[in-house]
Amino acid sequence: MAHVGRWQIEDSWWLAWHFDASVAFNLFVLSALYVAGVVRLWRRTGIGQAITGWQVTTFGAGILALAIALLSPLDALGNELSWVHMTQHMVLMVVAAPLIMAGVPGRILLWGMPTGMRPFVSRCLRPRTGPLGRGLRFVAWNPIWIWSLHAVVLWGWHLPRLYQSALQSPPVHDLEHLMFFVVACLFWRVVLDVRTHAALHPTVGVLYLFTTSLHCMLLGVLMALAPRLWYPVYQGRTEPWGLAPLEDQQIAGLIMWMPGCLVYAVVAALLFGRWLSQPQQRPSKAIRRPAPYAGP
Repeated sequence: MAHVGRWQIEDSWWLAWHFDASVAFNLFVLSALYVAGVVRLWRRTGIGQAITGWQVTTFGAGILALAIALLSPLDALGNELSWVHMTQHMVLMVVAAPLIMAGVPGRILLWGMPTGMRPFVSRCLRPRTGPLGRGLRFVAWNPIWIWSLHAVVLWGWHLPRLYQSALQSPPVHDLEHLMFFVVACLFWRVVLDVRTHAALHPTVGVLYLFTTSLHCMLLGVLMALAPRLWYPVYQGRTEPWGLAPLEDQQIAGLIMWMPGCLVYAVVAALLFGRWLSQPQQRPSKAIRRPAPYAGP
């Protein structure tokens, strides 16, 4: 249904679900590893210990959000309407990514791997010393670097040339979505990770999130208030839906401006409020740490 004509999608857009084998396979493998990891971990520590039922639920909700973003009519209609495409991007970056990261997937996925594979993967992920180790830790954890990478990816893919290339080329479109999701996971992991050495001080976390909401809001404002069309590729596609291309672009900008950026601001406010209510408690102590992998 994702490849039917535009006129057919208008008449039955709610049926425009499609089965992408690569997406479905990756979601299945990710879910299976996570479930296996939770089961094995709870057998050792007891149900609800090391990782809570709430964290497991957030991970499941993140997988569901990924499926909606990539397999539902959002994906099919994103080629017809800019505001739907923007909604898809926001689901990937501010819904699916933080929900999955809140489920502390790193350690749990390790526990879900086959027994013979776990020690090798654990050694590969163990922090190393020397320039290479420091470089890897910088790329994976440094908040200034990740904040900058997030901003570059978000703004870069909304430049007219790259944005329109994604709409015209399925491989480029897949790359766009992959970069949005992976960078968003890195971004949210810095805030939500349970490891003591990686947790941000709440004041730094608030600044990290609030400044991101500001530059995202700026992009949304520019798109919503632009006097001309940024993406001519939508000409001839939006009119059957009762929208001029510029009106469609304005709605897309408003979606990023309001609900999209609001997520960062709300999480920043919650982080700040939590810090005020627990002034003597280090932020990492309030979250349970999954048990480290200790062999089969």
